[in-house]
Amino acid sequence: MSEKGVLAQSRIYFHTASPFAKKALYYLISGGNYVCSIPYEINRDNLPQFLLIYIKSGRMELHYKNNVKIVKKNNLILLDCNEHHIYRALERTTFDWLHFKGNASSAYFDLLYKNSECVISLANNWTIANYINQLLTSMKQNNVDEHSASILLHKIFYELEIISNHSPDSQDEAIRRVILYIENHFMENITIEDLAEYAQLSPYHFSRVFKKYTNLSPHQYLINTRITHAKELLYFTTLPINEIAFKCGFNSSAHFITTFKKHTNLALNQFRKMKF
Repeated sequence: MSEKGVLAQSRIYFHTASPFAKKALYYLISGGNYVCSIPYEINRDNLPQFLLIYIKSGRMELHYKNNVKIVKKNNLILLDCNEHHIYRALERTTFDWLHFKGNASSAYFDLLYKNSECVISLANNWTIANYINQLLTSMKQNNVDEHSASILLHKIFYELEIISNHSPDSQDEAIRRVILYIENHFMENITIEDLAEYAQLSPYHFSRVFKKYTNLSPHQYLINTRITHAKELLYFTTLPINEIAFKCGFNSSAHFITTFKKHTNLALNQFRKMKF
């Protein structure tokens, strides 16, 4: 590497997009896995490309549109390189990066910039880092499937939009609404996709936020809710088992019996005979 501050273990990869990709897809131009130290610095403009930088360790200083930000580990930088920008390593910094173009990149950038001003926290979000790694690996192996790469870039934009458009407070409120929804609809056939749609989050992001908030997966929380209501019906009523199973959202008596025993270590008749 001839760039100042770019250490020897750094790697850079290139891809030459097909005419079809340039016309119809998001497409890769270059990317890399960099390890840098002072005096690494990029100062440029008028580059008709977009740039993603995922910081894995260390810190960078970013100058963009009259703003200066210190960007730390587990943050992602998104830049329109036509605009003047400067970024530099403030210490030993490890990061993955991708240059790309195509399709609706400019429109997506404008949408994300409005919500995040170039820097988005990826704390607890490993999906985007995984997508970036998949794209870099395909360039490293000189085996880029341009349609797949376009889909992965679109998935990155989608995840970034979800993150940038939902503050922690709004996410907490969304989870509280979902919990109330479960309490009122646990007897129905509810899927993770249903709950995520109700929360207006992607299924992956919803599951991650829900578990952070409740210490349970959405499925575990739903089952616990069903078991709790089943206990009430078993203790306070003489309803038959199959009717309780139906009222609590289980698709069969057998499934209800098995699930109840798994979660309580008690058979249904044992629980009904217990004195509290």
